[in-house]
Amino acid sequence: MNKAVFRFRPGSKTPRLTAFLCLSAGMLAMPGIASAMDVNNARQILQKVMAQHDVTATETSATSHDGIASFHYDNVHVPLGGYEGDRDLVMSNVEINVNDDKNTPRYVSIDFNLPEQASISAQETINQRNLTMHNARGTVTWNTQTQSPEGFTGFANFLGADEPVSRQHWLLSDLKISWLTRKVDLAWKDAEWTGPNREKMGAMKSAELSLYPDSDGTTRLDYAHDGMWLPGLFQPRTVRLLGHATGVKWTSARPILQQGLSDLLSGMRPSLVRNNIANALWHEALKTGKPIDVEKLYVESRNLEAAGTGQFVPQKNAAYGFQGVLDLDLVGREQLEYLLGTPKSPTILGALFPPAVDGLAAGTPGKQGTSKYKLQLLADGRITVNGQRVMNGPGR
Repeated sequence: MNKAVFRFRPGSKTPRLTAFLCLSAGMLAMPGIASAMDVNNARQILQKVMAQHDVTATETSATSHDGIASFHYDNVHVPLGGYEGDRDLVMSNVEINVNDDKNTPRYVSIDFNLPEQASISAQETINQRNLTMHNARGTVTWNTQTQSPEGFTGFANFLGADEPVSRQHWLLSDLKISWLTRKVDLAWKDAEWTGPNREKMGAMKSAELSLYPDSDGTTRLDYAHDGMWLPGLFQPRTVRLLGHATGVKWTSARPILQQGLSDLLSGMRPSLVRNNIANALWHEALKTGKPIDVEKLYVESRNLEAAGTGQFVPQKNAAYGFQGVLDLDLVGREQLEYLLGTPKSPTILGALFPPAVDGLAAGTPGKQGTSKYKLQLLADGRITVNGQRVMNGPGR
């Protein structure tokens, strides 16, 4: 048996599925790995990578067949540096197979299978988690020249985390991740998250996100979710969004997304990865000054429906990074007025947020019983609805 150690970057937070992927991907980050894998070469590379990153793992078996190096590990401890306090992702019975990509010599493929049960260990009991992972598996395509991931596909029939004392949990099923050269796809079903004592805080029946190149080489985004539930009066149960970054070429977007993949596999906090991607894409759009088109927006929530289109132009000195306009047709205005009231007679809820009351009252009659709204985001952060200011910019 062999033990080795590696450490993720300080301040990172490891997603539950991807925490161990960096370990497996790192096996290929050394020159010469693109040749047929044998156990000794793979083990030497693995031990060096582990030693750099402070992960401990007990190798229980290692075999080589048809140019593929296969490893099994128990007692895998992956430090989760992005959490408050010391925490480790702990797993056993981790399987990794490494083999050459026969179509592209500089690429190698890492197939992995994660165990059914794992845990997050921590000094504070409230920070501990019991993890359940049904059929969690995937493949990392590793570029040995750039020493970075070229693509990733991952699947899990079910993922769940449960805190043993407070009993708060999150779970989802049918997770699919495809992070490839020409497209990024994320999808899941039946997600749920709770507070202490399993007080339901949110749920979603399904969600899908895609990023891909348009016919002219610019970047498109499709997003949809169904069955969202949140504790509150307004629940965007169904959302459809089609967007087009007309000033961001896919050739520029793809390296940004690839860096996001590298960060994710290295254990960076997912929310930080999303923010970094959004910020980098905004800077790319800013270079050309071309707009982000909202080609289709549809939202449904409790007898309310809104559909619209819009356009937002990135601006360096804009309070929120953009100025633009969104045209909406609303069905169910009377339902909102019942909840919020009018400027002259707001309800208690409406009195808590007067801009919503003022904006609702500014609607004008549209076709087939709809109310029409033109929302404008000005460079100084002010928001107007049909020409009426409903919110001041920051600091005003």
